[in-house]
Amino acid sequence: MSKVAKFVVIINDNVFWMEDKAVQFYTNLFKEKDLGKKYAEEYLSQKELFRIQNDFSIEILMAYLGETPQAYLKLDSSRILNQNLGALKAINLSEIIYFDEEDLKALIKRAEEIASQRKHDLIWVKAFAVDAALIAILRSLNYEEFDWEENEEDEFPKRIYFKKKSERINF
Repeated sequence: MSKVAKFVVIINDNVFWMEDKAVQFYTNLFKEKDLGKKYAEEYLSQKELFRIQNDFSIEILMAYLGETPQAYLKLDSSRILNQNLGALKAINLSEIIYFDEEDLKALIKRAEEIASQRKHDLIWVKAFAVDAALIAILRSLNYEEFDWEENEEDEFPKRIYFKKKSERINF
């Protein structure tokens, strides 16, 4: 059975699973339970997930094996977030929760298809420097590292930024 990535509506049935997987993922990634839990609470808590449900510029893309959810990420096409990247229409992939590289590849490939269909000219990803698997896959898919100055200082691990020009469909 192959992995399929598709949009998901945030509802009670999946929000508990999403928050739990986020805590598990970031705890493993940061190798520190309190820090992982804090990051998940800040960005992927049930409250935060329900808040973004009403934000039409943010969508959740989830990878499935059959009917079972495996991994997910946030697609953010907000103009405010994407305005200083030198692109006409950029999209950001963030909060990428995965436990298998096959799931990760399915999510990124589907996000690239969506970016192309929607005529985004740039895809960019914010990755934690400690996320070796994500970084390796991004590089293998021809994402290039770039410098980005963020105003926020926090206690979370250093972030690295990657970008890739989207292959826009011409109609």
